[in-house]
Amino acid sequence: MNSQVHRVLLSTVIVLGAIQAKALADTIEIDTFVGGGQVGAYYGPYRPEDDPPDSYPAVPAPDISPSFQNYFMGRTTVSGFTTSERRPFFLFDTTSLASSIPSGHIITDLSISLELLPGGTSALANFAVGDKEVVEFTSTPFSNEELLKPEDFSIPFETIWDTLGKSKPYGGFEILGPSHPEPSMTGTHEISLAGGIEDLEDALASGEFFAVSARLETFDPGPIGKGATPVDAYEYVFGGTDVVTDSGMGTAPKLTITTSAVPEPSANLVLLGMLALVLRKRRC
Repeated sequence: MNSQVHRVLLSTVIVLGAIQAKALADTIEIDTFVGGGQVGAYYGPYRPEDDPPDSYPAVPAPDISPSFQNYFMGRTTVSGFTTSERRPFFLFDTTSLASSIPSGHIITDLSISLELLPGGTSALANFAVGDKEVVEFTSTPFSNEELLKPEDFSIPFETIWDTLGKSKPYGGFEILGPSHPEPSMTGTHEISLAGGIEDLEDALASGEFFAVSARLETFDPGPIGKGATPVDAYEYVFGGTDVVTDSGMGTAPKLTITTSAVPEPSANLVLLGMLALVLRKRRC
């Protein structure tokens, strides 16, 4: 068989398959403001190398008020004191989404949209290794009720904090610094959470909220306390992403669910038949 003809036929099969997959795909979008969705965050204990003043809380109270939905992560100064490490979570109300998935479709992709803002993109990130910061997105074993009202369940703040960005991996995101050849641009970034599809399916089946947590995996600021250099003590990314109050410019994080129909047997037979024809002629 002529090799050029073979390439054309094989390309045709691939293109037809891609066209079919695209035609059968659908997307569902939901942000953290829909229903009871919310952004929040917890602080952990200070690191052994830190030497916080006695007036500092051992573990700062979490940001779990619906009036302060900010997803910056890392360490900065709030309310007059330098914080310990902050890790955010994102709650999406998916309790009514199951009926929105077309009959015969399955979830094939999942992503979250977050904003890098001018000046708050990574204003105090130190970009010490490889001129980049890495954010990890994971599950958390705690329910939305436990995340928003931990005191009702007698759960220590640091116990929840320890799971944020450190549980089942969902996906990752690299923020490249200003000295990098291709620094990260400000604006909205769509971040793959393909590792969370199974958990999302479980949430849809049980009518529960879907929770995503995150942490700055490359968190490595200098110590705080006597003799510490102030600038070195701070390191955070997604700064200024308050999506509620006038102090911030961010928009609500958005979850995008992509579904695709399971191909009809007849369509599969057509594609397989074409491929078989190509292979048979190739042996001639």
